[in-house]
Amino acid sequence: MRGSAARRRVIAVTGVAALLALAGACGKAGGDDDGGGAKAGSGVSAGAASQGASGEPASEGGKGLSQKTLDRLALSGQDVPGYGVTAVSGKGSSVDRGSVTAYRAATPAPCRPVYAAAQLGSLHDFTAQVVQDVVSDSDGLGEHASVSLASYTRADARSVMSELRAALAQCTTADMRPSPAHPDAGLGFTGAQPRPVSGYGDEAVAFEATQVIVGSGAGPAIPVTVLVVRQDATIATFMSLNPVQPPAIPQDVLDAQLKKLA
Repeated sequence: MRGSAARRRVIAVTGVAALLALAGACGKAGGDDDGGGAKAGSGVSAGAASQGASGEPASEGGKGLSQKTLDRLALSGQDVPGYGVTAVSGKGSSVDRGSVTAYRAATPAPCRPVYAAAQLGSLHDFTAQVVQDVVSDSDGLGEHASVSLASYTRADARSVMSELRAALAQCTTADMRPSPAHPDAGLGFTGAQPRPVSGYGDEAVAFEATQVIVGSGAGPAIPVTVLVVRQDATIATFMSLNPVQPPAIPQDVLDAQLKKLA
């Protein structure tokens, strides 16, 4: 579970860093400006993201991609000028295969797909995975996204999406927490609200929630926005969080990643 704990720490630290950076930037930013990003569930279409073709297969015979192939499809700094791209899992870093165990033990049980998606994962075993933090070089609004690519069998990829939709319908008032058997999990989520979304990949699901720190005393409650897109047998999950204004996934990051998967 070492990789699992490390990934959760990265997401939690991102939230705290955003809190500090954005608090310092409040005087620069208009309160109603979302920075031009794509708010999950805003109902906007994919635009240029759906028009590109990378030439790479989205799956290998419906069996999922190899790690080497998925690494090539993940974002690099050249794909998103003005952003720093840091690998957390895969693409030269150790691949985190332990988190799914904690996701499968989260409570309440019907909300586990939402809990997993909010942490860039699912309840299914993947064939390959890349998780990256993409952060703007400008400190003006602290624009950032955590981006996960995970490849599955085609049947499992479809199940990831159907399970997430079903769970969101049941979990709008749930307090989602890690199991006591996984005390290092660290993060909980509450108030998950599905949002309409269209035009991305083969299918897409979007929701918003509030991230809370579990088991460490009072901590910041940070709004998060999540967009999950299926492109054949690959699931791309985008997450952004912002303690000052409604979080938004940078549109250029979203477009660049989906273009590489198309």
